[in-house]
Amino acid sequence: MESELIGALSVESAGNIIPDDALGMICFNSTYIEFVDRSFKIKGMASTLSLMAGEAFMACVYIYFVANINGRMNESSDWASLAMFTIGLATCVALLWNLHLRKDLFQYTHYPVRFNRITRKIYFFRHNGPGGVVVVPWGSPYAFFHIGRGGQDPSLRDLRCHLLDRHRQVQQTFTIGHFWNHDDDIREQWALICRYMQDGPEHCFDDPLDRVITLSPKGTLRNCWMLVCLMMGTTFFPLRYTLMLPIYGVLTLSRWLTFKTCRAPVFSPELEAECAVAPDDPHSLPEPRFMAEFASDPAIYARALQRHQERMLWR
Repeated sequence: MESELIGALSVESAGNIIPDDALGMICFNSTYIEFVDRSFKIKGMASTLSLMAGEAFMACVYIYFVANINGRMNESSDWASLAMFTIGLATCVALLWNLHLRKDLFQYTHYPVRFNRITRKIYFFRHNGPGGVVVVPWGSPYAFFHIGRGGQDPSLRDLRCHLLDRHRQVQQTFTIGHFWNHDDDIREQWALICRYMQDGPEHCFDDPLDRVITLSPKGTLRNCWMLVCLMMGTTFFPLRYTLMLPIYGVLTLSRWLTFKTCRAPVFSPELEAECAVAPDDPHSLPEPRFMAEFASDPAIYARALQRHQERMLWR
């Protein structure tokens, strides 16, 4: 697509962009840097909640229908009506499951993407079984990185990688980090990755206070609440404990229950051996127990606020 070619990203240089992880980074050390994928941000959110509510409603309707006709099904037409109603309802349930829920429930908490600067490889996680990780050399001509756009909402951007065959046809597509509504968010994330892979971990951040991992992929209630706060934006944030509490609360519960059905991604022992980190690694960043744990430091919070204000001025 023309928009993908326009949004192409070079592995050689990200330009004069101040790097930022765009809240998608979950690991940083001298060996590798790791991100969640695009689906993490919306996992268990509004779509999942509405579809689960729809399936629960249909189940209640079916129970009510069966309870009311039970004991007076004497004619074959009554049995035929029940059979048709059952088939129709089962079809609706299956459709809702296949449209979205099967991709959200009983899957993985997240699908990590790991960039290893020692082996010069990128690891795209798909599943825990054999062949569940797609490995691509950094700088491969068959890995096309670009700024992607949402299918339903073109205003949303994300960092994508198309894996191509020798005829330049797309075979697989992976996303790195969250989706945002501005190209600069994606370019800042790409700048961080490029600096890490090209210059090393010591040159990734312009300010020491930027050396912080904000996101925690753990599906705790606290993390779910904070991700909901992020997704709902700044407009409703002051109302999160008052008028908007029911909406915030039900979305948090939906996300938490969704995570409870999922399992953690696990890289193979062989791959973990490739990505071994020295115990005394000076560039290893602590991983937060909960989202924005380190923002309690006034200096780190002030720096994050400054970066946010600068972005608003640029845009």
